[in-house]
Amino acid sequence: MVTVAIYRVQGRITGYNIRGHAGYRPRGEDIVCAAVSMLAQTTVLGLARYINGLAYNVDESGVLRCSLPEGLNETQLIQADAILETMTAGLRNLQRDYSQYLRVFKRRWTSC
Repeated sequence: MVTVAIYRVQGRITGYNIRGHAGYRPRGEDIVCAAVSMLAQTTVLGLARYINGLAYNVDESGVLRCSLPEGLNETQLIQADAILETMTAGLRNLQRDYSQYLRVFKRRWTSC
């Protein structure tokens, strides 16, 4: 199963983590994984176009992490919100049709 954690602070998305394999079909043929991957990667590309200092990486196990830097101006916040909320809408729509393969969770971010 693919799990997506969407992190919010005061209602705004500040980042997300995506991990796992859907298991809908074998690797390389899995349309659920392909859809999640395309949404997540397109979101990173869109954010990187407007946000300097965007933190993102994919570790050895395939976990994608993306988080916004602090101190964004109002224009950047609006742009990031539009991109991240669009990704979230796409993931939730996909979850509705493939709920046994994808879970999208909302998380409140807290500092360590």
